[in-house]
Amino acid sequence: MNQKSSQSQSQTQNKDEGNTKNQSQSQSQSIKSHNADSDNLTVTTAKEPLPKSEKKAKSFDELQTGKGQYRPVAQVVGNWLDNINMDALNYLNEQAENIFYRKGVTFTVYSDAQNIERMIPFDIIPRIIAASEWKQIEAGCKQRITALNAFLHDIYHDQAIMKADIVPASYVYASGCYEPWMMGIELDKPIYSHISGIDLIRDETGKFCVLEDNLRTPSGVSYMLESRNISETLLSDIFADTPIMGISDYPNRLKACLASSTSKYDPQVVILTPGRFNSAYYEHAFLAHEMNVPLVHGYDLVVEDSKVYMQGIRGKVQVDVIYRRIDDPYIDPLAFQSDSILGVSGLMSAYRAGNVVIVNAPGTGVADDKSLYPFVPDMIKFYLNEEPILPNIETYQCRKPDELKYVLDNLDKLVVKETQGSGGYGMLIGPTSTKKEIEEYRLRLLENPAGFIAQPTISLSTNPTAVSDGIAPRHIDLRPFVLSHGDGSVDIVPGGLTRVAMVEGSLVVNSSQGGGIKDTWVVDDSHLPSSTKKTNGQADRCTPASLDSNSSAHTNYYNRVQPLEAGYETLDDAPMILLLSTASHLIWLGRYSERLYYYDDVMKKLIKDDLKKSQVKHLISHLGFDVDEDESLRTMKAQMLSDLEKNIIPNIVQSIDDNVQEAKGVIGKDTAELYNLIKRLSSAGTYRAATLQLHACNAAMKQEHPTVTGFWQLGRHFEQLERAVLLEEDSIEISLEFKYWINELPENTRWRELTRLANQMIRSKKFSDFELISKEFNIILRQGV
Repeated sequence: MNQKSSQSQSQTQNKDEGNTKNQSQSQSQSIKSHNADSDNLTVTTAKEPLPKSEKKAKSFDELQTGKGQYRPVAQVVGNWLDNINMDALNYLNEQAENIFYRKGVTFTVYSDAQNIERMIPFDIIPRIIAASEWKQIEAGCKQRITALNAFLHDIYHDQAIMKADIVPASYVYASGCYEPWMMGIELDKPIYSHISGIDLIRDETGKFCVLEDNLRTPSGVSYMLESRNISETLLSDIFADTPIMGISDYPNRLKACLASSTSKYDPQVVILTPGRFNSAYYEHAFLAHEMNVPLVHGYDLVVEDSKVYMQGIRGKVQVDVIYRRIDDPYIDPLAFQSDSILGVSGLMSAYRAGNVVIVNAPGTGVADDKSLYPFVPDMIKFYLNEEPILPNIETYQCRKPDELKYVLDNLDKLVVKETQGSGGYGMLIGPTSTKKEIEEYRLRLLENPAGFIAQPTISLSTNPTAVSDGIAPRHIDLRPFVLSHGDGSVDIVPGGLTRVAMVEGSLVVNSSQGGGIKDTWVVDDSHLPSSTKKTNGQADRCTPASLDSNSSAHTNYYNRVQPLEAGYETLDDAPMILLLSTASHLIWLGRYSERLYYYDDVMKKLIKDDLKKSQVKHLISHLGFDVDEDESLRTMKAQMLSDLEKNIIPNIVQSIDDNVQEAKGVIGKDTAELYNLIKRLSSAGTYRAATLQLHACNAAMKQEHPTVTGFWQLGRHFEQLERAVLLEEDSIEISLEFKYWINELPENTRWRELTRLANQMIRSKKFSDFELISKEFNIILRQGV
């Protein structure tokens, strides 16, 4: 086979796909759209500030009473803490960190110049809530979200609460999240916020209060579930002695909630993500995997005849429910922000036609606007004719002149937040701010008073936390996750995300400022004397997690969980849904995996001095090394090694990681964990270890779903074929292998067209026929991307 011209194998995936510009824009928009879908949330609390002459009230201790005794519901954990030494406790936290590290449980800090990805801190000492207390939380959250959903339906229809002058119309229309698009749309099921997060704190008396509502795209539930997995793994003995309410069925509850949002039987559900640059991408992939539904990007979906379809390898599949994790401005460039490439053109037309459900609904954010937060108790009374179970925190509305004056006079005592802000960004914490910061914020406040609210500072409740010098109290909050079903029922798993301020004295649980997380145990206290517990008689009794439920996680140990097409009698009959874009990423994963093997072998030969000058020059001229061929052999080898270590191998490893991230929805969690180690080993400069780790990854990929394995193998063998051609080596055997894997792919896909070209190349052995295969191969790769 004659090669007409020297080619470089240093081509990159983005160059082949021609999407570098789009990827950059996608990253930028994904970062910009983090506001409502962020794990990096700051807790600010409210209470009338005390005069300086008064002492600050003591925080409520979650585990101990004022007399230093453990609360009855926390006695088992208290006994454990009394008998464990700090070395053992720190070792448990190190094990927990290693588990998060291995799984890639990270978040992104957008305030960093490079949007650095960090591991979220975890503390092994749990936060404990008695089931009798949980009843009040559950009842209060159900009441609150029911009223908020009624409010959302009202403002986009009759607007009765505005006509009654209970909520000023000007407040609603001024909200940046109010969407005129939603006026008059009759939803199949009149629920707007199906998935909500209600942020709660305890005041000094131990009373739960609502800090804020999160109704757009609340995140953090994956941290809740991963925290529980760690507790069950590392604290199994305590679990055996404590009746802890289970939360592991949340993904099933979530999927049932999503399915209930439409009248269609067995609807096709997808999760729409802005992509791997979003701070909560780990959660998007986690939930898609746990629910067995496709994780899609905007480019995976198309709208035809006011219906939404996803582009799979077997053709288009209609989508019925979209759980979107993208902010309103980006979901449809024809309806909202015109330059968005994260959303789906025409999505709102399909939504208005009733052919698809968007969860949560567009325009839902108006209900969690901080300027409307003070009116939620009035909403509860107006729509439900009930008194609020969970109270609000006193809030000053800066749009009111008298309250603005008070805020300006007390900026050093208050917490001031943007009404549209979230994630801890754009806020002032008066007691911890400098005079310069306060004065700069004062100017912002005077420029746009309506864009801010203020709350007094309160000392959050504390929980014992393992720190560097022992066990110490640290401030915490709580976010329960609320599921609102299409029939009006509300479901809450007994637990939530407890966030902890790891810095001594800090009230900020923001992960970007050092905050961490704890597992939240709701413990059945029905066996305790009635005098030791509180109850309000609301909500049903919780059911403790049983041994069977704890062991149920192992039932699918050997079964690969994959997104399946809806509408089939049994799961065995349902075909796997593999998106065209995901198939492309699997192929590139195979290509870069094979490329890493090869360059590792080249590096080994260079180090062992096993390459002659002619071989070195052959590699340089045909594979595009950044080396001067006129130099001595020793110099050329040194330059090749430098190019491999500084450029080629790090770029390949990064490309492997990029494609693993994009394919997370279809590969097993264990396989993803194995791949996570490759990048970390490479970052430490241990390239040989990274390549050895790749052997474990390849073994895992061979055990994935046959369709997943088939596309990955196709990429591996195309890489081998291309390299053989570039190096002018015999390619007959690898051509036959390549043809074999083409025939292993599903029938009626465009990939099967490569069979004819492969046969032609095998017969002719001409470079021109390989060029035909390569051209067609790359054209197919760009499908759906």
